[in-house]
Amino acid sequence: MVDLPELQRAPRITNLRQAMSKTSIDSFMTSDRTSVRWLSGFTGSAGTLLVTDDTLLLLTDGRYGDQAPEETAGTEIELCVGDRNRHKQVIHHELSRSATLALEADRISWGEVEELKEIVKVALVPAKGLLSDLRKVKEPEEVARLEAAATIADKALAQVVLGLGDEPTESEFARVLDHTMLELGAESLSFETICASGPNAALPHARPSTRTIRSGDLVILDFGAVIDGYHSDMSRTYAIGDVDQNRWDMLESVTAAQKHGCEIVRPGVKASEVDNACRSHLAKKNLSEYFVHGTGHGVGLEIHEAPWINSQSEDILEEFQVVTVEPGVYRPGIGGVRVEDTVLITPSGHRRLTAAPKDPVI
Repeated sequence: MVDLPELQRAPRITNLRQAMSKTSIDSFMTSDRTSVRWLSGFTGSAGTLLVTDDTLLLLTDGRYGDQAPEETAGTEIELCVGDRNRHKQVIHHELSRSATLALEADRISWGEVEELKEIVKVALVPAKGLLSDLRKVKEPEEVARLEAAATIADKALAQVVLGLGDEPTESEFARVLDHTMLELGAESLSFETICASGPNAALPHARPSTRTIRSGDLVILDFGAVIDGYHSDMSRTYAIGDVDQNRWDMLESVTAAQKHGCEIVRPGVKASEVDNACRSHLAKKNLSEYFVHGTGHGVGLEIHEAPWINSQSEDILEEFQVVTVEPGVYRPGIGGVRVEDTVLITPSGHRRLTAAPKDPVI
């Protein structure tokens, strides 16, 4: 088991309240599991967190009567354990003096908003970026978890990668890689592992199939491990045996594009510039039309979170953000290549958290 430093949640609540004050919001509520976990530590499937200047309240039900106090221990969070009617009464009472209630617009349903309108008389406003902006920059304790997850993925790949040469099916190899990450201590997988070979590798989000991996194939592996809720994300592409020059050129071009993208990752750089660095190199190789997704994204309690690295992004990279750099080329009937690292933005540049070699030949 990895020895991890304790997460400090009190400063998160303080920062949230300061952000609320700057935008003249006097109350905030969320039932999103990731948001609730980040703010309170509670991991149950049913929880609503209410934050005002003088209230910090977690509402949950009887299934979590023991779990909720344990997971929120050491915080100032008050608990309300009860049914939906009890929760409605408490929300109505607690918000009776509030003028505005901010909700995470991208994490709440229309039905939930309509129900709230029947409970409270305050103005409901969208909390666009209120919490996601706070989560962009990672605390040292979060970085430790992200790095631990990345290390497990690195070790698992090293243990099994030569097995690609034994002609397994995509599904067989993916299962072996998944099992190895779990055996090494991952609590779960970041997402369904991608193992895509030959023509299947031309699909950016291919699912492992019964196709047998064989000599001449390019094989994309995209996978990650989870430690204490925090994800890793890594892609490597391998040439199995002798691949033709066309495929080899794709592999070399994407690997070089990824290197160019990583080289400019540092505080103060526009995220769109990282995307442009990768895309421009592929354009020189007449491959940019086959790069059909953004270059990267933030990683944390969610596998995809802010900041976003693509041509339209308005994000500016900051110290202690953790992002992926993952250019790819996908050519129908020929195959595909993706090379990805998760990197920590440091004061002087960046540091790779995913450290697996990029030696491409099996």
